[in-house]
Amino acid sequence: MISVATAECFTHGKIGTKIHKIACGYKEFEKDSNYDMIHGNVYVMASMFLPSKKGIESLLDVNLPKPDYVFKYSKAYNQENDILVAKLVAKALKNKLNCNIAISSTAGIGNGAVCIVTDYNDYVFSSDIYGDLLKGQNIIKRQESGIEKAYNTFIDILKKEYNLK
Repeated sequence: MISVATAECFTHGKIGTKIHKIACGYKEFEKDSNYDMIHGNVYVMASMFLPSKKGIESLLDVNLPKPDYVFKYSKAYNQENDILVAKLVAKALKNKLNCNIAISSTAGIGNGAVCIVTDYNDYVFSSDIYGDLLKGQNIIKRQESGIEKAYNTFIDILKKEYNLK
């Protein structure tokens, strides 16, 4: 069984929740074209929504850079730092839980960043939608794009790195 853990911000834990529901055999996901590949081969150790710097640092024993912007209690970075933070969080999560695949997401101002760290490689990418957390601009569309790209990349990884069909 391939173990997965997520520490998500702008995707609100929805990547890990979707993978979990498929892995557990939830009926509403039986028509997903990847259901048979995930169900019985993957399990989710943890799926977390972690919007705050303090929460991430406390739970994952990692130091994050100071946020670029002040946004209520949450962290908000520019695109360059979102990429850096996504990498730091995914690597810390993988080290903390010793899972096969760790997924993280973060987005402040820009397209956001998703990082997937596997036993073999690191993948970093962004959503296809520019958003601005401070202004509330395109945050739902950016989230949807990030979830879709992360899930599709996860599926590609299962096929290429873990030989699942």
